[in-house]
Amino acid sequence: MNQSWINEIRISDVYEYGVEEFLKFAQWNVEVANGSTFVHVNCVNGGQLEVRLIREHVLCDGFLKNYIKWI
Repeated sequence: MNQSWINEIRISDVYEYGVEEFLKFAQWNVEVANGSTFVHVNCVNGGQLEVRLIREHVLCDGFLKNYIKWI
């Protein structure tokens, strides 16, 4: 998955589109793996969050600078 958008300005269309694609990717992988509607995230909040909360966090606060490996 292309991650070039991750360093864009958070109010840009490019960033917002990237976030939506990231969330689709993450949610699809979780649903395929275990049928969950929660996505595990490594962030300040940690744990498992609903996709809507992850969207809110990354649109408002951005990604951690070292968040480069998506597994």
